[in-house]
Amino acid sequence: MPGQITERQAMARHAAAELITWGEWENGRPTATPTDVAAKTGGMYGQYLKTPITDAEAETGLRLALAQKGLTV
Repeated sequence: MPGQITERQAMARHAAAELITWGEWENGRPTATPTDVAAKTGGMYGQYLKTPITDAEAETGLRLALAQKGLTV
């Protein structure tokens, strides 16, 4: 994992953490996808984003949030 993440990745990580905490789970794993993370990030931070979160940023945010919650990627 990167030592330092961008502000956009941090926004995506926050949105992913919300989806992991409050979203649906199946077979002991959250069902959130990078597409879900990108949409949630846009909803939470759209007024701050000049361009939408990319798939790569959403994927990084999801990976970081999973690791933060102690879940394997």
